[in-house]
Amino acid sequence: MSNWQASAARNRLADIIDEAVAGQPQFIRRRDGKQVVVVSRDYYERTKPTLKSYLLTAGFSGPGEDEFEAIMEGIRGETAGLFAPHDSED
Repeated sequence: MSNWQASAARNRLADIIDEAVAGQPQFIRRRDGKQVVVVSRDYYERTKPTLKSYLLTAGFSGPGEDEFEAIMEGIRGETAGLFAPHDSED
């Protein structure tokens, strides 16, 4: 991981991108203290939260069986025929 001042980051953007793509997050800080992190697209896609992960970690799921998945399985079973292709007769 590297820390960059915003002014230096402007001049070294290609290096920052190369390091992020290589798997090393890059931290860029402005003078006012605000910061950003540059990561590769692969890393972002692997770690971005999903609705399921949010619900499971936000206290909506109790211990033991995954209640969210059980509910979703029930819904999938009920709606399976709604989107199946139908044969049409003229």
